[in-house]
Amino acid sequence: MNPTTKGMLWALSAVLTGSWLPVFYVHTHISNDPFVWRSWLLVFQVLTLLPVFFLVPAGNKRWLENARRLLFYWGDGGEPVRVRNPLQVLRTPALWIAVCFTFDLAFWVWAATLIDPLVVTIIFQLMLIGMVWMAARLGRKISGGQRSSPHVISGKHWTLMFLSFLGAALVIWSETGLVRTLNWLGIAVALFSTATAAGSLWGTVSLGRLMGWPTRDHHDLVWNATFAAVAGRVLALPLTLVGSFLFFPPSGDGFDVTWNLMGLFAATGVFNAAGALSHRYSLYVTSSLSVQRIMFFSPVFQMLWLWLFADVSIANPQALLVGTGIVLLSNLGWQSKQL
Repeated sequence: MNPTTKGMLWALSAVLTGSWLPVFYVHTHISNDPFVWRSWLLVFQVLTLLPVFFLVPAGNKRWLENARRLLFYWGDGGEPVRVRNPLQVLRTPALWIAVCFTFDLAFWVWAATLIDPLVVTIIFQLMLIGMVWMAARLGRKISGGQRSSPHVISGKHWTLMFLSFLGAALVIWSETGLVRTLNWLGIAVALFSTATAAGSLWGTVSLGRLMGWPTRDHHDLVWNATFAAVAGRVLALPLTLVGSFLFFPPSGDGFDVTWNLMGLFAATGVFNAAGALSHRYSLYVTSSLSVQRIMFFSPVFQMLWLWLFADVSIANPQALLVGTGIVLLSNLGWQSKQL
């Protein structure tokens, strides 16, 4: 199968599984403290990612070496470099992955309590554009100036990427089309959530490539990226608890942990694991980043799942149809591997 086609199919699989997160959030919202919800989600994401280590047919499963490479960063020449002093820890992808996993979805939930969730959801779609930008930038760096970057995207496909974003924004707008609450604090929190989400998404993929350097085998890279995702979430858990104390000091209000709630968290973790696995393959099996605009179909399926399982109505179906059409048309463009 053509690598670009294979990447598109993996990305579509990521859309179908990853788009369930808003529905699961509606049914697992257990506290006014978003860091509490994020902490529980981190635990179940780790538990459901563990089987991936046995499912991915990687030929080089380097547990100890990968653990050591948590203290590596990308050198100026595009090669892995080991940390030699405490200050260089700030350059390691592992540190920033842990920070990003701490704040990404917690700030997404927090922003939705400060301003209209409609605006938060639209802003959050910029996460994919940020991830593609970081991928293209690092791809050029590690190619060593030989123009053999493992991640490329052309100017034309940047245009199609932004067109897909506009279509996704229209889809989201179709829910109500009315902005009820808006303030600068909420927008700032939403933008910070979007930036950290882009960092956590791309960071695991980047660290997976660093851990497997110099291999280009996509099975090995996916296995390494899964290792990075699990390690990043384990490191993020204590930071998330600290975030809870800093931003939402304990008030004495508890919540009931039921078997039903645990089942929903487990289901969230399973769908997340499947979506993350598919997304990593979509980035590794082809060098063309243009296939990532398929991910903008995610809001379409999010609206469908919310309408079916969360009693959310679509106030403006015309905007939904037009937005879906724009995303579809922008994904029919020719896929290029050229810069």
